[in-house]
Amino acid sequence: MTDRLQELRDLVAAVDVARQELSKAYRLCDSTLGLVLVRAEAERAELLEGGVQQPVHSPVKGLPAPCAHRRAHRPGRPAKIDTDAELRAFILARIDALTFPQLEAEVAKAFPPARRVRKSAIHAWWTKHRKALAAHASSRLDDGGAE
Repeated sequence: MTDRLQELRDLVAAVDVARQELSKAYRLCDSTLGLVLVRAEAERAELLEGGVQQPVHSPVKGLPAPCAHRRAHRPGRPAKIDTDAELRAFILARIDALTFPQLEAEVAKAFPPARRVRKSAIHAWWTKHRKALAAHASSRLDDGGAE
């Protein structure tokens, strides 16, 4: 019984020593962390006070327009008109002269069933692309008139 009691006393003493060592390590970490924080704050303040060392000679260029990149990675399936160049050219050649139902009928006459589009698809595509196509057409007209 006394051996068992002695073992328990030794274990308690070892736990006390370990607790003291952990307490020392904690205080050391805490003081080291405090020093690191003080040093980081001093460096930050120094950088803020110093400002820009060399003047900026040219304006910072902005990023390129993300339209093409987004278009390339857009989820879902692209419109049939966007993927079929011949169909797109056919529609663009007639879009100013015909109504959407008339365009649908013309597409049905000229293309096989797999390549046909309905008036709602033509309208949705035209609504989505009208401004960009008009800007492209006016820039082509401007270039042609300058020559």
